[in-house]
Amino acid sequence: MSAFPTRNQANPDKDNSRSLRGPRWVMGRSPAESSLRRKTHAYSLWLGIAAGLVFSLSLWAYEAILFIGAHVAYPWIPLVVGTVLCVLVGASTALLTHLVNKAILGVVFWVLAAGLIAEIAITLPLKITPVLMKLFEPGLQSRLPVYPITDTFQTWAGIGTVWLAIFFAILGLLQLTLVEQAVPAGTSAGRLVPYFVFVPIMALASVMSSNLINSQLRAPLLATNELIQFAVDNQNVTVDPVLARRMHLSSVKTISDLINRPRRLFLGHYDPFYRQVEVLIDFDGEWVDCTTVTGQPVFCQPIANP
Repeated sequence: MSAFPTRNQANPDKDNSRSLRGPRWVMGRSPAESSLRRKTHAYSLWLGIAAGLVFSLSLWAYEAILFIGAHVAYPWIPLVVGTVLCVLVGASTALLTHLVNKAILGVVFWVLAAGLIAEIAITLPLKITPVLMKLFEPGLQSRLPVYPITDTFQTWAGIGTVWLAIFFAILGLLQLTLVEQAVPAGTSAGRLVPYFVFVPIMALASVMSSNLINSQLRAPLLATNELIQFAVDNQNVTVDPVLARRMHLSSVKTISDLINRPRRLFLGHYDPFYRQVEVLIDFDGEWVDCTTVTGQPVFCQPIANP
């Protein structure tokens, strides 16, 4: 037998303490700690999904309703694509904030998400939606123009980013604390507190984004449809001259024989400042180009087949 003590003989207490503790868990956590971490991980993911979903529905669902009423073509595309993109942004941002577990970095991540969503608000109607429309209806290839993202749109996106960043930074600052308190909460109300904070903030942020970006993009389309509907509703009726001028009723005289047909509205060409915008209208196969200035129709004329 060796005269030197073995490792177990030299440290009997240490060896016994190891045997009492049982098997080592991943990263040195107990089962309760691992379970809590998994729950926090899942909670953060679902909170981000809910945040992105609320933002999208508050923005593009409302716009889809307006577009359906205004006969704008393919009103569901921005809603579907915008929801997918916003959910991905919200989920990844909330999850990343949870994984780094630092509030200051959470603020940074959510501010970056604000800039990304502001860019989506511009890119979606001008780039993504036209591509999908042409994919679903190849005949639009010869009808719809290329929609450049001008400096005006970049300015809108920049202003939108600033406003969204204010709201999103609050989420980044509060997320870790709110989730940490909600996951082990013993009541349903306690577990829902982060949603009570995130949902109103995201809804308010979407309203700001709509006012700064989306409302300006859709104004020519809505105004043109309003004029055409007014003309349809007042056929064979003597309209007060003041009201007729205010509604720009003379703009549709050249297309009076088409206005009763089913119609679809598309965005047409626009100047770099988005002040003079053309709205293309498909009257059941007969196409019309209506020019708007600062959101008001001024002249409509039939256009030949390409």
